[in-house]
Amino acid sequence: MAFDPSSLRHLFPILSLQANDHPLIYLDNAATTQKPLLVLDAIQHYYRNNNANVHRGAHFLSNRATNHFEQARETIARFINAPEQSHVIWSKGTTEAINIVAFGLEHLLEKGDEILITSLEHHANLVPWQQLAFRTGARLRVLPLTSNGEWEDEFSQYFSHRTRIFAATQVSNAIGVSTPLQMMLNYAKQQGAFTLVDGAQAVAHYSVDVQALDCDFYVFSGHKMYGPTGIGALYGKNHALEVLIPYQTGGEMVRKVSYQATEFNILPYRLEAGTPNIEGAIGLAAACDFLCNQDRSALLKWEQSLASHVYSRLHRETNIEIYSPEKNTTLVSLSVPNIHILDLNAYLDSQGIGVRAGSHCAQPLMAQLGVVGTLRASFACYNTMEEADRFCNVLLEAIDLLLDDE
Repeated sequence: MAFDPSSLRHLFPILSLQANDHPLIYLDNAATTQKPLLVLDAIQHYYRNNNANVHRGAHFLSNRATNHFEQARETIARFINAPEQSHVIWSKGTTEAINIVAFGLEHLLEKGDEILITSLEHHANLVPWQQLAFRTGARLRVLPLTSNGEWEDEFSQYFSHRTRIFAATQVSNAIGVSTPLQMMLNYAKQQGAFTLVDGAQAVAHYSVDVQALDCDFYVFSGHKMYGPTGIGALYGKNHALEVLIPYQTGGEMVRKVSYQATEFNILPYRLEAGTPNIEGAIGLAAACDFLCNQDRSALLKWEQSLASHVYSRLHRETNIEIYSPEKNTTLVSLSVPNIHILDLNAYLDSQGIGVRAGSHCAQPLMAQLGVVGTLRASFACYNTMEEADRFCNVLLEAIDLLLDDE
């Protein structure tokens, strides 16, 4: 491979830690990634040199903070190829961004309307739509996978003149499957539906172009793409953002207030109530800069090669069930019959290997797969082939040990 992860590992101080008396091997990147020095320094620099509230002050520090804050918005807009920075709304993350849209569109739905999602969805892209359906009398429909974990050849039947909203993940956090997103979006647009893409698992790996996708909304979190927690973004087309009823009201998002009425501010501020996560936005912009300074194609190929290598080593084991695809994914999701995934997780952790065991906030998908949960190893640009092999070796060791105890 042309890419060498050792060229980046020194930028991530946490990777030098020992975990349970073993070198830390961090393979829980689909949950959250580690943060490079560039991001840590940007946050510290803000607090040391620019700390003030934004937009409201008319003094030296407030002006500096506002400039850095809005420059961060501009950076995110470039990162996803938004046409203007006013199309980027700050949020706490993917979950809040989806709720902003779900609550904001409620006034447009009525009984009998349909909200369509896929069976791959994280709870964050399921529960808000489910609750919206409860509140409005709309119907939540699910575009399913087949029993073999593949998409039905003809799923256009799920899109109808009653489809008002279509929301889909770009990549599954639980099993690493990608959706045929462009085709689905095209079907939804033919029906005049609002479209939302959950890009939480995509932005760290793929270059995102929201104008090419042509979706109404695109949402993602900073902490899954080397940025801070508690910050994310909602992209929206101008007409789509304009129809949203503000999810929260208060300061910052108003232009004029009296006891009788309130005039809301212009976009993007109309949808951003209260003091924002200023340092989070600046840290997220630094994470975008970090990724843009890399050969992203090489990073993706490396991450996929790690997952493919683990798949090739483990799929031959008759007692391991793998639910993620063989290629074009950056994670491996598996289970072992007769061994609880938490027991596997505990053994791996005792050897310094951090993975994720559970339903991955995708309980309906787990039920469809016939399991309570899976063990998931997910890869980032700083992971090495030695770490991938160590994961396989320790996992197989755990399986032998735990089966012997049966």
